[in-house]
Amino acid sequence: MSNKIHQLIFLFLLVIPGISNACAVCYGAQDSPMTDGMNKAIGFLLFVIGSVLMGIISVIVFFYRRSKLINQNIGINK
Repeated sequence: MSNKIHQLIFLFLLVIPGISNACAVCYGAQDSPMTDGMNKAIGFLLFVIGSVLMGIISVIVFFYRRSKLINQNIGINK
């Protein structure tokens, strides 16, 4: 079944070659607005991922410091 689907997709791409052409980003056109937009999108996604990871790290550090303070107050020393 999967093989037939792959064959149909391949046949479809052969019949309509316009949709199988690569975009300006794939060709590596440096002056294309599409390439510029893609670079900005990648930068934004890296910023978002970095912000989320920094938030997770800060919560872990906060919990570690708080648990250390609580343990010192109740007399459990490590």
